[in-house]
Amino acid sequence: MIHVFLLIVMINGTVSSQDMYFRSINECNWYANAIVSGQRKNGYLPDQANVGAYCVPRLVPENNNLKVY
Repeated sequence: MIHVFLLIVMINGTVSSQDMYFRSINECNWYANAIVSGQRKNGYLPDQANVGAYCVPRLVPENNNLKVY
């Protein structure tokens, strides 16, 4: 088993993504921050959209089919 960090992305309170795993909490948090701070700069979401992202630790089998970044 290995410890990884799962990036969870929510849009308007609904989980939009929960399939990105990272070995480092720092890298996971970097992506979470980029998603939240850049949500409207690129015009992908309307101004009224509420976007959140955070990382949670997970314990996964070492020999699995997950792509860990």
